[in-house]
Amino acid sequence: MLRVMALSLVRDRGALVLSFLLPPAIFVIFAAIFSATANDELPLKVALGKGNNVEAWDRFEEVLRAEPSLRIVGATALDPKDVSRQVEQGTVDAGLFIRGETGGDKVPPLLVLTEPGKPLAGGILSGKIRSLITAEMPDMALSTTVLAIEPLIGGLTPAQTERLETATAALATGDRNLDEAQDLVETAFVGPQKRHNAAVTYCAGAVAILFLLFSSMQSAAVLIDERNSGILDRIAVVPRGPEIVVHGKFLFLVAQGVIQASLIFATAAGFYGVDVIGNLGLWLLVTLAASMAAAGLALAAAATCTTKQQAQAVTTFIVLVCSAVGGSMVPRFMMPLWLQDLGRFTPNAWAIEAYQGTLWRGEALTEMLPELGGLLGLAALSTMYAVSVSKRRLRV
Repeated sequence: MLRVMALSLVRDRGALVLSFLLPPAIFVIFAAIFSATANDELPLKVALGKGNNVEAWDRFEEVLRAEPSLRIVGATALDPKDVSRQVEQGTVDAGLFIRGETGGDKVPPLLVLTEPGKPLAGGILSGKIRSLITAEMPDMALSTTVLAIEPLIGGLTPAQTERLETATAALATGDRNLDEAQDLVETAFVGPQKRHNAAVTYCAGAVAILFLLFSSMQSAAVLIDERNSGILDRIAVVPRGPEIVVHGKFLFLVAQGVIQASLIFATAAGFYGVDVIGNLGLWLLVTLAASMAAAGLALAAAATCTTKQQAQAVTTFIVLVCSAVGGSMVPRFMMPLWLQDLGRFTPNAWAIEAYQGTLWRGEALTEMLPELGGLLGLAALSTMYAVSVSKRRLRV
């Protein structure tokens, strides 16, 4: 039995390669994700803004742009509303607006803007800013702290002012160290402040597309058994037989996916207050697009594979890699930047962003066209590919 199973695996080259390629591939993805979080190098995409007459903070902007763990997206904005808009739209993980010198009004000179669905991103950015100021600009931290406490102590004497200037100059040249930069950063949430948690909406979308892919792949694999048993040969003799087979299974998989997603979001609405009913039209459109993409991709994989064992390895590989890179297992902002860029081309990322835009951000249809276009385009191309391959495989 050992020899028979070994020969069966060796002769099926596709299953052989994927059976031993999938484990290290998944390991590389998760190792890249968790190594970034373990060594305090979690990358963030940041929108940067700076008010007028804050030349004293120009050096800090250079420090931010040189920091490898931060990707400053676009040019420096002049209005905090522009930074806030980018955070709300989800194009960046967090935003930073440099107010500059604020005198003694107790308003921190740095404002971190984050979305309620990504509170961790705002906390990470705030910590990174404090660390950079302490390490690279201790003189700025000291000057800002003195401006805040000077009104409380009735001003500084000339001697104290001289000693302060000397200490600030020493900090600027690196001759002295400042232990901590406090009261320099304020964090504020932007976007909708709804009753339910944004993380629940994210989780619902991530789980929905994950199970849509898994169930579609499993159901579509029946196509291989039907082809090998000769059942499809009888259907193929009728006009447009291969198209009937593929399109019929496509419709079933789409209907199955819509029901599955409906159950997931009904649970989210009932237990966590996610407003599905208030956005029913757009939610249904996103669900149909996600189900169609999962169905098309599953049929393309089933049409390509020749054995059930090969199909199991291929479909598992596709689902796990797309889910890991696309954000169904770990939020994409916690991944290295190269993985974030790669994840943008997965159906998981498109579906999650579309659900977030519909149920959390309240976006209009036109704002979700890129994600919906990606899902529908994948569905169309995959289904056409499955029909083409089926025509060649079926003996007509």
